[in-house]
Amino acid sequence: MKGKRLLLMVLVLILIFVAGCSNNQEAARSSDSELSIEQVNDFLNNSGGLGPNGIGNVVAVIPHDHIDGPKNETPFYAFVNFKYRARDYIKYQVKYLSCTCREASVNMWQTMYVELTLPSSKDPNDVKIKFLSFEKDSTGQYNGGNWGDSDPMPLGQTYELFKTEYISFFPQKDSEYIKSLSTIDDIKIEEYQEGEGRENFEIDALSGASVSANNIIRILNSVIDYHLTDDFFNN
Repeated sequence: MKGKRLLLMVLVLILIFVAGCSNNQEAARSSDSELSIEQVNDFLNNSGGLGPNGIGNVVAVIPHDHIDGPKNETPFYAFVNFKYRARDYIKYQVKYLSCTCREASVNMWQTMYVELTLPSSKDPNDVKIKFLSFEKDSTGQYNGGNWGDSDPMPLGQTYELFKTEYISFFPQKDSEYIKSLSTIDDIKIEEYQEGEGRENFEIDALSGASVSANNIIRILNSVIDYHLTDDFFNN
């Protein structure tokens, strides 16, 4: 019964939050008359078994600008459902809605597993993507991610293509570079082909799958913003 009451309270808080939020994310964060993301996250991590003192890891609601095929942007939310701080990096699972062109009955969310460094300089621009996956974590033992987009996509792009050519592009990129990207159009071909074995990769191969490609960039930007709120950067 206690668990049911807690679940009901969480649902009520989220409903109040969603109903009260405007289309402006900053207004949603700063208005005194509305429930903020910070208040929702504080409640989630200080009730039940979630949070640093619970049986589950820290969770969070994080904002981002979802982008569709015609490049219309919609203020949206993703969910950090796992955060674990290691010695010099933090592990994250982030669940988000990517492609919205499918029928609602199969428009499932996918999970990004990403590790972001904690640079000794504590300079936010020095944060790097240590590891990125939509399947196994960096140990190769656990399924940290899940590819929820079509495979293959309507124009033939497969998850294997994304994994081999696109997802592999981001590890070791720093936050300053990621913040310079909004869509795949911002990735220069000479940058995309840097590194051993990448000289024949073509970014245009993903042009017909830009929604999935672009929202990976959007989520990386969003989780980096969340990463920088960690106490490591504020002490």
